[in-house]
Amino acid sequence: MFTCTQLDHGFGLEMSTDLTNVARCVERIALFLKDRDAAGHLFPLSLLAREALKNAMVHGNRLDPAKTVRFRLLAREGGFEMNVEDEGEGFDWEERLQSSSGVDDVSGRGHEIFRNYAKSVRYNPKGNALTLEYRG
Repeated sequence: MFTCTQLDHGFGLEMSTDLTNVARCVERIALFLKDRDAAGHLFPLSLLAREALKNAMVHGNRLDPAKTVRFRLLAREGGFEMNVEDEGEGFDWEERLQSSSGVDDVSGRGHEIFRNYAKSVRYNPKGNALTLEYRG
């Protein structure tokens, strides 16, 4: 499943937990940015989206194809807002936001990416919904 909904200043997606949907989402981001003459923001927004979606599918939904991930990208004054929500149990995001990953770590780099590319990183209290603000 991969369903797109047009919104006033962006779009929303509902997708099954299938890692091939991550690339489909990035394709949709590219079209959205091209329509707004903002293709120069594709690399950072696609990097943020890939990491957030992969985390939602792998860690949140535990690759359960029966579960869905919701994605939303909105154009805001001076940048973009990205939301990703999974159907998982959530996690202790406050602890993870304070940690950093090492050079040899094979996981745990998502929050490093979020800190370096997003102006703000927010989770809901449960830890299964993420909002990233990007100001390019």
